Amino acid sequence: MKAFECPHCGAQMTYDIAKKVMSCAYCGSEIRREEYQEYLDKNRLYTTNELVCPQCGAAVLSYDDTISSFCSYCGSPVAFTKRIVEDSKPDGIIPFAVTKEEASEKYRKKLKDTGFAPRWLLEGGGTEKLIGLYIPYYVFDASASGHGKSKGENRTTSGNSTIVREYEMEYDLDASYSGTRFDAAEAFPDCMSESVDTFDPEKAQDFETSYLAGFYADGGNVSETVYADVVEQLVVNDIRGRTYKHDGISFKASTVTPEVEIRSKKILFPVWLHTYRKGDRISYAAINGQNGDVAAEIPADKGRYLKYSLIVAAVLASILNLFLTIPPTPFLIVSEIILLLFGCSLRKLTGDVYVRENHLDDLGKIGAENLSRAASPDGAATGSAKTSPLSFRVPASVRLKGWWRTLVGLAVVAAVLLSGTVIDSVFYGAAAFNIVLALWSVFDLLKEQRLLASRDVPIFTMKRGGDGNA
Repeated sequence: MKAFECPHCGAQMTYDIAKKVMSCAYCGSEIRREEYQEYLDKNRLYTTNELVCPQCGAAVLSYDDTISSFCSYCGSPVAFTKRIVEDSKPDGIIPFAVTKEEASEKYRKKLKDTGFAPRWLLEGGGTEKLIGLYIPYYVFDASASGHGKSKGENRTTSGNSTIVREYEMEYDLDASYSGTRFDAAEAFPDCMSESVDTFDPEKAQDFETSYLAGFYADGGNVSETVYADVVEQLVVNDIRGRTYKHDGISFKASTVTPEVEIRSKKILFPVWLHTYRKGDRISYAAINGQNGDVAAEIPADKGRYLKYSLIVAAVLASILNLFLTIPPTPFLIVSEIILLLFGCSLRKLTGDVYVRENHLDDLGKIGAENLSRAASPDGAATGSAKTSPLSFRVPASVRLKGWWRTLVGLAVVAAVLLSGTVIDSVFYGAAAFNIVLALWSVFDLLKEQRLLASRDVPIFTMKRGGDGNA
């Protein structure tokens, strides 16, 4: 049975974004969405098809008879297995407002604006693997109250002196929060979902399955309880970290343990998901289906990057040669500074790749308790994906991978400076050695950047995916 069957001819109905009506491509019938929803309600057509990728376990919910041929999460051309399931009804939905053609154009513009996007991505980034996917998000509201005591102070300045008066403060706190949200799809990476999350939940409509005609929906396999603890901790941290004022007296509620009440609702947000697979790596782009904002993983093209880098280097070298003569010692120090900059960048990038490849930054995948253990060396997270970057424990061997050339360069510079030599060729030779190390670091930077901008194939195990022919 088709969930979106034309009442007139029995063919497939789809939702027309531009006209905002249900349209039949076979007989040309157009039906107002509200009328079609009444038709669905009357016929109790609320079961859905779950399409499962046999290679990576990806699955999406489809409300029609579409048989998939491409998994949008692992990039494999496969024949999906199909079964009927019951899906929990979301609390709301934001309909697609950006068409497939508009989303494709925005993605192509993003590639061109990047400057160093590889040619194979520019030439192969068509719309054949761009699908409309509704991603479930949990939208949290919270209220908190508490009683506390703390010291406060009032500062008044007169001339060159400042008078500080201290007070014992006793107070009751009441606070409310709204709009904090996390995606409920384990397969959709947190870094991607947060980058594209510029939705306006206030424009959400009451959920009706007719909005899903012609699209897919991730049913959401992450429990809201995974995020509830994080939301509560965000509230507590905010209350304790703020500076309050009363009658000119400033104080902090750093010792308050507030009672927090959390409420949540699940809303489907529209996303155009683009998948590009090359070899054993896959890159994603997500286009916000409400406003067209783009978040994309774009590897840097090694050839183009090096070509433009060499041009810039040649121009700078010519300018410096015409107007400046750099003595041996400053030249050696400058070469080490350049190496140090590349080393710091590479050290950070190798750490970021380690975190990404091990999914340490994906709360929906590893859970809040594991995220805390995976965070900073003291075992506690130093922030939240919604407030500030997390610091993760990265093995020293991984850090050293991007740092050892800088350490070697420092050792060479120290040896030359401490030797007391005045031979210019020694200084210039050591500087040339550092420049070679810096160029070596550039190649590794490109390699690590390409890893950070792509993922393993198949990328997920038992996740949710889609079809490139939606």
